[in-house]
Amino acid sequence: MKSLRLRLAVGIAFFLAAVCANASGHLTLGEMREGPGGEIEALTEGQFYIDGTASSARVFTFSNGTRSLHFIPMIHQAEPAFYEAVAGEVKRLKAQGSDLFYEFIDFEAATLADKRRIRAMYGLIPTPAFYAQNASDGLIGQDNAMFLGFPGGRDVNVDLAPAELADAYENLVGPLDISDENLTTPIEEFVMPTADVTKLTSVTIDQRNGHLARAINEAQSSVIVLYGAAHGAGTMKNLIALDPSWRRQN
Repeated sequence: MKSLRLRLAVGIAFFLAAVCANASGHLTLGEMREGPGGEIEALTEGQFYIDGTASSARVFTFSNGTRSLHFIPMIHQAEPAFYEAVAGEVKRLKAQGSDLFYEFIDFEAATLADKRRIRAMYGLIPTPAFYAQNASDGLIGQDNAMFLGFPGGRDVNVDLAPAELADAYENLVGPLDISDENLTTPIEEFVMPTADVTKLTSVTIDQRNGHLARAINEAQSSVIVLYGAAHGAGTMKNLIALDPSWRRQN
């Protein structure tokens, strides 16, 4: 049973990594390869797909005439060379003055009650430590420290807090059922989720896409965005609804 529960936990974690990741290009020296072409309205989730190999690293570049947006699709587990390529691109763009907007839900800082609500949704608390401990086949867990602190613009965590994520689910579906298992099992362990799994994408992806698009729209400078690959197309559609002047810069 313990082995089954561990497989379930890891399976859900990989599902979340894929949901928040999704053909590979290649890198050019000193600059990350541009993602597949296409206007914003025609971009699909599949075009933002990455597999965590170094050759899948890519950037999508946009402009509204006064500011640039560099969207770099991310994945929670990847080859070290993938993250090194991302760090190099962030360093290059920050030196030009761009701010860095990055994805990070700080589950470890949540209250115990909010951790139980998150665990009711996903079965686990998907922290960076969890992804690092369960990485295999030469992959490592994403460590945002690799991308922070370069000279240039600011580093800004642009994401929901754990409580906001759970609130978004409850506003959509209703109160989360905190099971007896959830109440009695150590918080770092897996429990069977009680949430409606058919509604999780709306919260995990759609709500955060809207939040990110609003932050980009309100920014005063050019920005680099490091976010899960599954957020790319949806965020851009939200952004052009706020400001139709954004265009692809191929």
